[in-house]
Amino acid sequence: MLTSLIAKYPAATTQKHLPIGKTNKKWFSLAGEDNFIGIPESDLTEKELQLLQCLFKEVTPSTTSLNTTFESSQWFQFLTGEGSHDFTPTKSEKPHRIVQFSFLKEVELPLLKEALQHLVTANSTIVFLSEKSGLIIEELATSTIDEQQLESIALVLESDLFITPNFFIGQFKQVNKDFLPLFAYEKDMFEFAQQNLTKQKIHSFVSVLPFFVLKYLPKDWKEKNFDLIYKVLSEDKELTRTIKIYLENQSNTSQTAKQLYMHRNTVQYRIDKFIEKTTIDIKSFNGALVAYLACLELEMVNLPK
Repeated sequence: MLTSLIAKYPAATTQKHLPIGKTNKKWFSLAGEDNFIGIPESDLTEKELQLLQCLFKEVTPSTTSLNTTFESSQWFQFLTGEGSHDFTPTKSEKPHRIVQFSFLKEVELPLLKEALQHLVTANSTIVFLSEKSGLIIEELATSTIDEQQLESIALVLESDLFITPNFFIGQFKQVNKDFLPLFAYEKDMFEFAQQNLTKQKIHSFVSVLPFFVLKYLPKDWKEKNFDLIYKVLSEDKELTRTIKIYLENQSNTSQTAKQLYMHRNTVQYRIDKFIEKTTIDIKSFNGALVAYLACLELEMVNLPK
């Protein structure tokens, strides 16, 4: 729908964050989505405006800036394309990365800002894109946020502010012309993760990419190539979990048995049973990769919609 609107109104602006400040545009968003389009008022007739108001939710630009510090406003301008083309928000030559976060509901920003400032590392800048999404921008240092720390941050926010965050850990990269395309790619990955991996709250390129690849593989290709694996796994519901955890533990039988509260021989029996019935040697890298993708595909199919 937005694509059609852009074709009709070439001067329109689209963005992923709530518009800020006075503009000469009428702003609309799709219900439940963080996609905003601003159409110049001079391009709209009264009837067109009334029709758009029926089809879309009209939004009013925020009169207050989401980012009040110099660093956060500089990063906001850079990442949303509101700065000049040769502008960069930092003079540091060290690589930076972006940890994205979002919430299902809007949050009181002053409380959230105060909480995050105490929870993130000193070399971080917090940038808000809306009342329910933002970024933690980290400079590469000896101490950076890891997945365990994000889990702790999530627990604090849930207990103190009653909000459940989703995170996506980006990759470190020099802040240059290639930084923005990487950020755009990571935004797409985060959006995909929130829509398809609802059981997980902390994501990264490494954790999302296998699911992303599977999502866009042709359906008939998956059905034909994974058919035998699906049949074997469907005969024993616990086998899928055993094989998946075994592969996630770098094919370590003892560690898998400990995690599943099973005897080591039971785990080994299930592995041998899988290899015998599928003829796929999951003790080899290629065999393990194929089996793991099949397990992930089954997991995605059985996720609640």
